[in-house]
Amino acid sequence: MFNGKIDVAKGFQTSINIAYDLNNDDKVRGFIPAQSSLDIIEDILLSTADNSTDRARILIGAYGRGKSHIILVLMALLSRSKKDKPLFESLLAKMKDTNRELYDYANRYLESEKKLLPVIIRGSSSSLSSSFLNALQLTLNEDGLSDVMPETHFQAAIAAIETWKRDFKKTYTEFTKMLGKPVNQFVLTLKEYDVTAYERFVELYPKLTSGSAFNPFLGFDIVELFEDVAKTIKTKGYSGI
Repeated sequence: MFNGKIDVAKGFQTSINIAYDLNNDDKVRGFIPAQSSLDIIEDILLSTADNSTDRARILIGAYGRGKSHIILVLMALLSRSKKDKPLFESLLAKMKDTNRELYDYANRYLESEKKLLPVIIRGSSSSLSSSFLNALQLTLNEDGLSDVMPETHFQAAIAAIETWKRDFKKTYTEFTKMLGKPVNQFVLTLKEYDVTAYERFVELYPKLTSGSAFNPFLGFDIVELFEDVAKTIKTKGYSGI
């Protein structure tokens, strides 16, 4: 007869919401990988190699098979550093027992400087483009990267000024007064990616547009924008998105 106590591991067998659970360490620790899960993890982890050209994946499976949990753990693995290695203790142990090459590769990844920024597309917007734009902006804000300014930010500011000059003379005149310097000179600093100039434009924008906030993501090609951000965040220690 068993008189002991059985506890369910915290985070085990609970539903996963990728967007909300991304930084939930208990969910990552509670992951119990089957061999099929390890195969998926291996496939995606190897696709992060610098020379890889095969990186897109579609994961299909019946409801409740753990697709979201696998993705959650994968994103944690790809976005963490060596200081977080204890978080993957059970996963690494399973790899070591069943696939030593994968175990070695995962360890090398965690020990390396490589780190990816996860962007979760929630798909709740009116269009796919809006979903991608909103997800990127939200991710940059939540991860303390709101100061990351890709080239498109400066291009968008210049485009707004040119639109005022061409179509909204009154707004352009008011902008000139508030700026307190020649607009051509100001535009030149934006073309040179001067952060102070950009911040000044963002500061003035609501005063010229009835309080609306400047959105630099509107009007740009989604792929170009993501490539631009992926390149820019390398200065913040990330290898990409």
